[in-house]
Amino acid sequence: AHGSMWASSFMVLPLILFMPIREIPSTNVMLGVLVLGVMCTALAYILFFKLIDDIGPTSALTVTFLIPLFGIFWGHLILDEQIGPNTLLGALFVIVGTMLVTGFLPRKKHLAKTS
Repeated sequence: AHGSMWASSFMVLPLILFMPIREIPSTNVMLGVLVLGVMCTALAYILFFKLIDDIGPTSALTVTFLIPLFGIFWGHLILDEQIGPNTLLGALFVIVGTMLVTGFLPRKKHLAKTS
């Protein structure tokens, strides 16, 4: 992951020559980009690899299936975006599919507690 981030940075770097710069970014903008790029990406990778170590790669990858659901949730909560029946049906498919992939069955957990 570390190597692929550096490789992609170096591959995109020459494209700067073809992009016109409208204005020099302020120090706050450069620090913001640096913090978002380094801290947030680094933290996300650390958490992701810890998750892979704890629960395995298949279950860890299913986290990415839930990202659109959180996008819909935050869009509705913050931007007052409407959620239609197709969105709810799609969300249900994503949740059920994720449960099937991970082997998570609430009934199975409930039966294990009562036994």
